[in-house]
Amino acid sequence: MCGIAGGWTSSGISSRAVEKSLDAIRHRGPDDSGIFFEGPVFLGNRRLSIIDLEGGKQPISNEDGSVWVVFNGEIYNYLELIADLRSKGHAFRTRTDTEALVHLYEEYGTSLSQRLRGMFAFAIWDSRERLLYLSRDRFGKKPLYYTLSGEQLLFASELKALRPLAQEVGIQWTVRDQAIFDYLSLGFVPQPETLFEDVFSLGAGEWMVYDGAELKIEKYWSLQYVPKAAKGYKMVLEEARNLVAESVRLRLRSDVPLGVFLSGGIDSSVIAYEASRALGGSLNAFTVKMPDELLDESDVAARTAKHLNIRHTVLSLELDPLSDIQEVVRVYDQPFADPSAIPSLRVSRLAAEHVKVILNGDGGDEVFAGYRRYLAARYGSMLAWLPAAALAGLGSLLQGRASNRRSIMGFIARTLRGLACERAEQYLNWTLDMLRQTDKDKLWLRPAMRQTEEWIDSVLPEGLSPLDTLLCGDVRIILLGDLLVKMDMATMAASIEARSPLMDHELAQFAAGLPDSYKISNGVTKSVLRDAYADILPREVIRGGKRGFEPPLTKWLRSELRPLLIDSLGSNSAEVRSYIDGSFIDSLLQGKTFMHGNTSTLLYALLVLELWMRSFKTAYKSA
Repeated sequence: MCGIAGGWTSSGISSRAVEKSLDAIRHRGPDDSGIFFEGPVFLGNRRLSIIDLEGGKQPISNEDGSVWVVFNGEIYNYLELIADLRSKGHAFRTRTDTEALVHLYEEYGTSLSQRLRGMFAFAIWDSRERLLYLSRDRFGKKPLYYTLSGEQLLFASELKALRPLAQEVGIQWTVRDQAIFDYLSLGFVPQPETLFEDVFSLGAGEWMVYDGAELKIEKYWSLQYVPKAAKGYKMVLEEARNLVAESVRLRLRSDVPLGVFLSGGIDSSVIAYEASRALGGSLNAFTVKMPDELLDESDVAARTAKHLNIRHTVLSLELDPLSDIQEVVRVYDQPFADPSAIPSLRVSRLAAEHVKVILNGDGGDEVFAGYRRYLAARYGSMLAWLPAAALAGLGSLLQGRASNRRSIMGFIARTLRGLACERAEQYLNWTLDMLRQTDKDKLWLRPAMRQTEEWIDSVLPEGLSPLDTLLCGDVRIILLGDLLVKMDMATMAASIEARSPLMDHELAQFAAGLPDSYKISNGVTKSVLRDAYADILPREVIRGGKRGFEPPLTKWLRSELRPLLIDSLGSNSAEVRSYIDGSFIDSLLQGKTFMHGNTSTLLYALLVLELWMRSFKTAYKSA
C-alpha cells in the first residue's frame, strides 16, 4: 500500500516539487520513498511496506529498465501471476506484487488490468513506446486524481499531493459551482469530477494512456447484472461460501501483522470466520465499543469471537466532535458529509497500534443487498396501482408522525415518498434524502446548474429490475464516492491498509447475477449470505438487524457542535450563504425541520462545507 504521484511535463519539473508532493501523502507510505525521472516523465512513490519488506522499493522496472511502475494497492493473486510470468521467461528481482505489473505490461500491454485481482492505482512508463499508462481497480477502492493542462498531465493519490505539482507548472485551481450544487444533494462530490475545475478522478475500472499529446481513457470492467444465473438455491449457497472463502484467503497474504474489524453484523462475522479457518488461532479481531449504547455492537462481537475461538480486542472509542470534525475537513481534501468518517478516523488510529493490515466488511450491503431500501425496490411494485399523489401524501403524513428517520414509520414514509417520484429523485429520497431539485430551485443563489438528478439518471442503468437498478446505482454512486473514499482516507491517514473481501470482483459478479428472489427472500435482506452461513454463525448475527457505524449526529448538533454551528453558519459572512438562501439556513439553525429530507445530515453537510471553505479556499485560490 502506498501513495503515488507523477506526470508528463515537457518543460520539466523540479525534484523539490515532487518531494513536496510526496511529503503531503507521507501518511500513505511512511516506510520509504522513491523518485524516477526520464525525459518528460516523472514518477514518485511513498511506500507502506506490506509485501517483501526489504525488496519492494519503488519505482520498480523490468530487466532492462525500459518499463517503470509506481503502484498503490495490493494484487492478491500476485503469486499465481508471477508463476505464470516466470514460465514465460520473465525474471524477477524481488518478491513484491509491484514487480509483476511491469512484466504483465510487457506481456499483455494495456489489457493487463483485466488479469489483476485486487485494489490498485498505478502508473507505468513505457520508454520505448513513450507512453504513460495509468489504471484504477474495478470498484475504485484506490484513488487516482489527475489534471491535464495543455500538454501537461499530472496525477496523484490525493488532491493534497496533486496541488504542489500543479502549483509548480503554473496551473490555477478554481472551485466548481456544480460540485457544490451536487454536494448539497449527495453529501460528497460525485466522481469522476472533483471540487475543482479540470481536476478529475480516473473512473473505477478504467485505464488511460497519454503520449504527450493525446489522452485516451477506456473502461475495462463494470459489474454486470444480466444474464441471471439459472442455479438451484442450494448450489448458490455452496458457491457463495466457496467464493467468500477464496476471497478471504487471498487477502490474508501479508508480511506484516494482520487483523479483522469485527462488528455484530453478518459481513464482518463471515470474514472473521473464514480468516480464522485459514489462519487457525492466530487471527486478531478488533471491535469498536461505541459511546452510544444503541449503536454499540461490542457485546455481540465478543460473543461471536468466543464462538469462533479467535483472539478479540475491544477498542473503546472516545469521540470529540469539535476536534474530530476539523480532522475530517483536513484529511478528506474535499467537503465530505458522511458523519461516520469521524469514528472511522478514530478507530483506524486505534487499530494501527496493533496491526498494519485490517480486513473489513465493506461492500457487503451493496453486493448482497443488505440495506432496508432494497426492500422498497424489491416489493414497491405491489403499490404501483396507487396514484403518485396518494403515495406522496401518505408518505408525508407518516413522516410527520415518525419518531425519527430510522424508525419503521420513518422507513415506510420514505418508501412511499420515493415510490411517488421518478427514478433519479427516488434514488435521492431513498439514500441521502437531502436537497432535491425542487428545493434548489428555491434556495440556490448562483447561476443555474445541471440537475443532480440528471447526472444520477445518466449513471443508473436501463433495463434492470428496480432492485438491480438500486444496487447498481449504489455501487456507482455511494460506494464509489462516499463509502470507499471514507475507508481509504481514514485508514491511510493512520498508515494502515484496509482490505475488503466482499468486494472481490469475482464474488461480486456472482452475486450480481443472482435473481432478485435469491437476494431478498421472504422480506429478508442479504438472504444468500445469511443462509450460506446459518449453520456456522450465531443466530443473533444471522438474524440481527443493521445498526450502522454512525455517531449520534442529531445529539451533537444540539449540544457539542451547537456553538460551532452558530458561529460558522449563523454568520452573515458565511461562505455557504453565497450559495444557499440565508433565511433557509437560519430556519435550520432555529430548529425547524426540513420536512421532506434528512435535516440533521443536511445541517451537518452545510457545516462541513463552511469549515472546508474557511480552511482551504484561500490556499487553493493561491495554487
